[in-house]
Amino acid sequence: MKKSLLTIFAFIVCVGSQAQNASRLPQGFRKAEIPASAKSKKITVDVRESNKDAGTPFNKTINSRLTNPQPSTPTLGGSFIDEYLVGYSFYDLQTNNAISNRIVHNDDGSYAVSWTYSPNYDAAEAFPDRGTGYNYSPDGISWIYPYVPGSSQGPGTRVENIRTGFTNIVNTSSGSEMVIAHSADAMGLTYRPAKGTGAWNATTFPWGPTTDDTWSKAIAGGNDMVYAIFQGSGVSTTSVLGQKGPLFFSRSTDGGVTWSTKAQIPGTDSTEYMGFGGDEYSIDARGNTVAIALGSTITDLMLLKSTDAGLTWTKKLIYISPLPMFNTGNGQTSDTNSDGIPDTLLATGGDAAVLIDENDLCHVVFSDVRWMSDGATAGSYSYFPGTDGLEYWNENMATGGYVFIAAAEDFNGNGVLDVPEDQTCSFQWGNYGGGITGLPSLGLGDNNTIYLSYQTINELADTAQYHQAHRHVYIMTSPDHGQTWTYPYNIVPTIAQGGDGENQEAVFAALPKSISGNILPVLYQRDGAPGHALALAGTCDDDFNSGNSSDIVFGRYDIAAVVGVPTVNENDLFITQAYPNPTTGMAYFNVSTKTKADLSVTVTDLLGKVVYSEQRNNVAAGVTTISLNTGSWTSGLYNYNVISCDQKVSRRIVVQ
Repeated sequence: MKKSLLTIFAFIVCVGSQAQNASRLPQGFRKAEIPASAKSKKITVDVRESNKDAGTPFNKTINSRLTNPQPSTPTLGGSFIDEYLVGYSFYDLQTNNAISNRIVHNDDGSYAVSWTYSPNYDAAEAFPDRGTGYNYSPDGISWIYPYVPGSSQGPGTRVENIRTGFTNIVNTSSGSEMVIAHSADAMGLTYRPAKGTGAWNATTFPWGPTTDDTWSKAIAGGNDMVYAIFQGSGVSTTSVLGQKGPLFFSRSTDGGVTWSTKAQIPGTDSTEYMGFGGDEYSIDARGNTVAIALGSTITDLMLLKSTDAGLTWTKKLIYISPLPMFNTGNGQTSDTNSDGIPDTLLATGGDAAVLIDENDLCHVVFSDVRWMSDGATAGSYSYFPGTDGLEYWNENMATGGYVFIAAAEDFNGNGVLDVPEDQTCSFQWGNYGGGITGLPSLGLGDNNTIYLSYQTINELADTAQYHQAHRHVYIMTSPDHGQTWTYPYNIVPTIAQGGDGENQEAVFAALPKSISGNILPVLYQRDGAPGHALALAGTCDDDFNSGNSSDIVFGRYDIAAVVGVPTVNENDLFITQAYPNPTTGMAYFNVSTKTKADLSVTVTDLLGKVVYSEQRNNVAAGVTTISLNTGSWTSGLYNYNVISCDQKVSRRIVVQ
């Protein structure tokens, strides 16, 4: 967001929010309630300008890095984590809303990753050398631009020869490769015929370099089909086709060599919406099937789907806005019942992720946010960062039938989300433009398993140094088309695992659309301070991040161990690693069974003494969550064991 537009107010607003939908939170999950003082704070900002590309010059004092986020080695060891630093960036805003397609897992086992990148920091924060950061690995282990302490930190320059931002990486079925991002006045494409090698060739899309097309999302569909979407008004907010922010679509049938003329998709034009902000959309494709999730906080949220490679489209509403033509420029209020009182509305966060499964069924995940407009200032409205929740929906569900699947967790069981109470910072956590839990990314694995990454506050992380709570990246899976979800797993390594997760912020996670075998790849950004450097000047977010680089991390995670999806199916019984581990209080693990069975759970110390036991009879097939209250246990190492149908499985947990 532009710094000059973010102003935080801390007063209670009238409430007219919509009712919460049904919950599919995983077994054993305890949702943390948001403290009233944090829930009532709101940020007032012009809804159009709030989504514009940051990087406007602001002169201010540069604060030195308080902690070094980079580990001393390029990998972090552990039973279940294999992690690499693939790059860094001083420009640390990877999206305004929805996650772009920044990681590709190819059929030959190779990986290509990209991110918005600036190798340097300039005091004016104009970032003239901003562009696409890129790295490639044939196996996810060795990288063409490795991190070598004291020598190299990934790529040293951007891919393009001009300033670009908010990039996507695309590998086609024929092996070519491209990055698609925006420059100052056009959508740009940088292309090479072979992924991972060769010179990059820059070009623009066929409609010329004089447009305001900005914030692209792009995806390969197989058979050399490539699809791209982007917003058509850009930073200028110029009205195009009667909208400030139309959504445009284009496609290539020859691997990115030639492109169709950009076009609006029916059902998204000025007769139905005032326009859309930057990055308020996502795209997936599988052959000739293309799916787009589109929607801002003030508009409807919709699924746009084509089964003929983008020639014709169908539209299905996921969330219906009570004010879909809301005008932020004429003092309109959020009064939906004509009682003269502005209503506070529960809506979507503009960060929806979309996924097409093996049956061409579309799945969408998005965050919750509350907003209002009192009309006192023309052109402005307010949203509430203290909103929390992640929703799931698929094509078999009705409009408005989405379900609640994730939120910030209450780790200590006190019923509330523990965030700093001091007033050093204007807000108790970093501001990414939405609610507490959000920025989802989706991937599809073997057996039609859905993988979900998202970011949310981790109340176990340190808050003393920065006076703000940290966010971490979590992974969940669904083996049954969204009907049930596994207990979330925090992928940020703790000190005990060789990392420093207790003191780090981890955000902007991206999953590849295709996931196979027993390895889950994730690309995310990590540093010491909450928030990002493009925040309002003088805020904690800005002061603690400006002038400090962020790591771009590629992690490979053992699917069976971290999210409870067994990749070896000989046994009927499987258990996951407990989380959190080490623990000081409550810990949880998942038990997976193929058939209905009795479960016997015991926990023993290293001398074999039983400290906990539990018997569960006639447990249904599938995933069951076991809760362990370790608060009264002596510090040390414990074995937890599950017996079912003459099978026994054991793992270990550390109690601090």
